[in-house]
Amino acid sequence: MIKNAVIVGLGLIGGSMAKALKKYTDIDIIGVDINRDSLHKAFEEGVISYGVTHLDFQVDADVVFICTPVGKVIEKTKNILPYLKKGCIVTDVGSTKKVIMEEVQKFLPDEIFFIGGHPMAGTEKAGYDNADADLFVNSNYLLTPFDNVKEDVLDLFINEVIIKIGAKPVIMDYNKHDAIVGIISHVPHILSATLTNFAHDKCSEAFKYAAGGFKDTTRIALSQTEIWKDIICTNKEVILELLKNYREVLSDFICYLENDDIDTIQKFLEDARKYRNTIT
Repeated sequence: MIKNAVIVGLGLIGGSMAKALKKYTDIDIIGVDINRDSLHKAFEEGVISYGVTHLDFQVDADVVFICTPVGKVIEKTKNILPYLKKGCIVTDVGSTKKVIMEEVQKFLPDEIFFIGGHPMAGTEKAGYDNADADLFVNSNYLLTPFDNVKEDVLDLFINEVIIKIGAKPVIMDYNKHDAIVGIISHVPHILSATLTNFAHDKCSEAFKYAAGGFKDTTRIALSQTEIWKDIICTNKEVILELLKNYREVLSDFICYLENDDIDTIQKFLEDARKYRNTIT
C-alpha cells in the first residue's frame, strides 16, 4: 500500500499531481520546491503536510515523483536516493525518456524501483497556481519501467496512483515512447513556434487580426522555454529525423501548388481531415 509520497517540484504537473493525490487518495505528501510561495500555498490548502526547499533527511516515502524540467530529472533523482528506504518507487513526469532512463540506470540501487512516467496532460500555462486536481482525468499516462521493477510493484503504482487519479496507464519501451511523443508533441511544438516566428517576421501587424485558427495553432508556443529547450535537446535524434521527413512533405506540397495539381491538393486536405477525425 502506498501511504507516503514526496513530490519534487510543485509546478503545473507536480502541483496537479499533489492536488490529485490529495483529492483521490489518502496518500500523505511532502512537497519539495525552491519556490517558497508554492510550498506555502500547497500547505495552506492542505495539499501537502510538509514542505521543504531541499530534501536532506531520511523520508518514509513509498513513492517519489520527480516533477522538474527534463534537464534536471537525473540530478534530482541522484541527489534524493540516499534519503529513500528500500523498495521505494521513484518516477518522473518528463516528456522524454531515453536519456533519463539510460543515465539513471547507471547509478540506481537494486533496492529502488524506477518507473519512467509521462502523463499526456498539461497546458501552456505553468506554476502551482495553474495546477488542477483533475488534470490527469481520462488522459493517457505513459510508463517505461526498468526491467528490475517487479510486477507487483508496477501493479501497486498503477492501482494506487495512476488509476485513482483518473488516468489510463500505458506501458511501453522508452525508445518507442520518444518516437511517439516526437511525432505528436515535440515536432508540433517546434512547428507552432516556427509559425509564430514566421508570421511575426513576415508581418507583425498581422497579429492584430489573428483569429481562432492562428491562435489555436500557435497556442503551445506560449509554453515555458526552459522546459521545451530540455525536451528538444534530449530527443534530438528523433526530432531531427522527423523534421527532415516533414520537410519532404512540405516540399511535395510546394510542387503540387507550383504545378496547379488541384486534385492532389484536395486529396491532401481530405486525408488530413479524415485522419484528424480519428482522434478522440
